[in-house]
Amino acid sequence: MVSKRSMVSDTNIEKPERRSGEDRRLSDLENVDYARQASPRRTIIFSRLTRVIFLSHLFGLVILIVGALTLNQYSQGLIKARIDNLKSQAMLVTSIMADTATGTGVGARLDQERAQQIIRGLNLPDDWRLRVYDIGLNELLDSEDLTAAISTETLPPIDSTEPIKPAQGSEKFSMRRVLKDLPWRKSARDNNRRDLPGELRLALEGKTFSGEKYDELDRHIVTVSTPITRVREILGVVTLESYDVEAIIDQERLSLLPIIGWAIFASLISSIALTMSIVFPLRDLSRAAELVTRKNKKADQIPDFSNRKDEIGDLSISLQEMTRGLYSRIDDIANFAADVAHEIKNPLTSLRSASDTLRYAKTDEQREKLIHIIQDDVGRMDRLISDISKASKVDANLAREKSELINLPDLIGNVAEFYQATQTGRTIPVIFDFPDNLRDTDIYIRGFETPFAQVLRNLIDNALTFSPDDGSVRLSMELASRNRSKRVLITVEDDGPGIPLDNMETIFNRFYTQRPKGAQFGSHSGLGLAICRQIVKAHKGFIFAENRESSDGVVGAKFTINLPLQT
Repeated sequence: MVSKRSMVSDTNIEKPERRSGEDRRLSDLENVDYARQASPRRTIIFSRLTRVIFLSHLFGLVILIVGALTLNQYSQGLIKARIDNLKSQAMLVTSIMADTATGTGVGARLDQERAQQIIRGLNLPDDWRLRVYDIGLNELLDSEDLTAAISTETLPPIDSTEPIKPAQGSEKFSMRRVLKDLPWRKSARDNNRRDLPGELRLALEGKTFSGEKYDELDRHIVTVSTPITRVREILGVVTLESYDVEAIIDQERLSLLPIIGWAIFASLISSIALTMSIVFPLRDLSRAAELVTRKNKKADQIPDFSNRKDEIGDLSISLQEMTRGLYSRIDDIANFAADVAHEIKNPLTSLRSASDTLRYAKTDEQREKLIHIIQDDVGRMDRLISDISKASKVDANLAREKSELINLPDLIGNVAEFYQATQTGRTIPVIFDFPDNLRDTDIYIRGFETPFAQVLRNLIDNALTFSPDDGSVRLSMELASRNRSKRVLITVEDDGPGIPLDNMETIFNRFYTQRPKGAQFGSHSGLGLAICRQIVKAHKGFIFAENRESSDGVVGAKFTINLPLQT
């Protein structure tokens, strides 16, 4: 006869040692073509972000410079002031000529010699020009002719051996000339070309013409034409012109060059500072993330910029947490696979031993006992595979589901009512003790309703397993605060034998199966509490266990779930 003791002893297979992330080596990564996956490393000069920073600074600066060099508002104000000045001067000249250079009586006419004396007596600026026309639009006087002086001196003898030099400046490059030759500026000058006969005819009609124009030499001039009137008779026209507007504007542009230079320098310094404070840290984070991907480095390889207190600091913290979470998940998967292999090997070994022994069984009693062992092991494997499948899907389900607001009192009350209505066999009451002082308080958490209900069911099932027939399972809830954040505490208590002090944390490990006396071996997979901690952690909370004690000693176990309250 084969005893069950000998069968069970064969199942004591050594549990494989847990492996950390440092010990794992993914050999298949050596065959991956990283050159195809990774983007080429850019130099800082050709970085797109660097170009964006510099161009964005320079674009705004160029707009400012162009606006400053154009000086539209200033030039319009200058032109308006010059027109007013020319008008006042022209009106003064015409009034003097009307009084002193037009004769007397009915046959008054413009006295050219007297008008010439008046013009000679004027102190006109060098860039001003005054001309006088009669009623037939004939030019009588021109200030340029009256003020022109002819100087005579003896020229040196002609030296035929020396080549004739071209005039100075004839071939000299002029930026102003280049700008004036631009097509749109030529078009603007052509559309504003001066019509001197039209101005004179308008003045002969008794009206004063004023404005800015371009003459036949493409010079920018401000001109005023006003009639010479004696009583009500028009005897001629005075035209006063100014050519110095362009020179004044050019002088103002030149005065802006130092300011523009400092603005460009400040823009470059600002761009370099932004590049060093944004592009360099991002490149460091990118390279560190690439090293983690290629060389299986840990999260401490990610640069720590948390002291920056900005988005890049937040990004470095997020990358560190993401890398730690990634490798923690990898370690969990590796350890979970080792635990699964260990747990499945036990019933498989027992099955193999029982099936090998079955062929040598001589009596029906021996065969019946071996078949019973095989059935138990098959059932145990079925439960293990089902629970392992559920545990492996927890993270995936949580990642797919959308979090929502959960009304805790309603959820806990519904779970307790479900157990009261569906219990068969032992009728251990499941009681939800909701405090009276919280009945008017909205208690919500943000999370996933179905997985969180599973946590409550697992804890209640565990409590029912350990509770005596005359015991009960009690659920309660209270509010607390931790680190200035409001929390909610959910407790599940039983009247069982309690938890060994050395196992307060190990009971949350996978496949921990410390069962009460009399419970059938292999009837539990040991994944319930591990799944509870996994789901509670996904809700940004934590769960812990402790014993309920009285003067008589331990009177039961107590599980507490601590979750952030949704305010």
